[in-house]
Amino acid sequence: MLKKIQAFFAAEEADDVNDEAALHLAAAVLLVEVAKSDHVIRDIQIERLKAVLKHEWQLDDADLGDLVEVARDAAEAHASLHEQIALVNANFSAQQKFNLVRGLWEVAYANDELHHHEELLIRRLADLMHVSHTDFIRGKHLVLEARERH
Repeated sequence: MLKKIQAFFAAEEADDVNDEAALHLAAAVLLVEVAKSDHVIRDIQIERLKAVLKHEWQLDDADLGDLVEVARDAAEAHASLHEQIALVNANFSAQQKFNLVRGLWEVAYANDELHHHEELLIRRLADLMHVSHTDFIRGKHLVLEARERH
């Protein structure tokens, strides 16, 4: 997977925008952005991020480690999330977008507190992915309800 992701960055234009590794990376970068939006990436947030990616795409631990490493590098290297949002919008179903927004909430709440920068970023990303405000709120409540059960 790492070679596919690195090839994605090396290519001037992706030949196949449906490339699964590129889609995984786009989602991972967005998740990393939420984790770092309060200026501190905590280990618990990285573990939650990996769990979200593993659940959504059934990736093994080695691929998850590679993906998160490349996503963290990409999040540091690029100021704009335009490319990731464009890939998500072009290739994700409405359900996949909702699942991603729910995953963003999971990462934000991983450390048992929600920073206002995290909430603002999730709102912005949901808007850019054309996720309704209702689904934005529903995703948040699903995460909070799951946390209360555990």
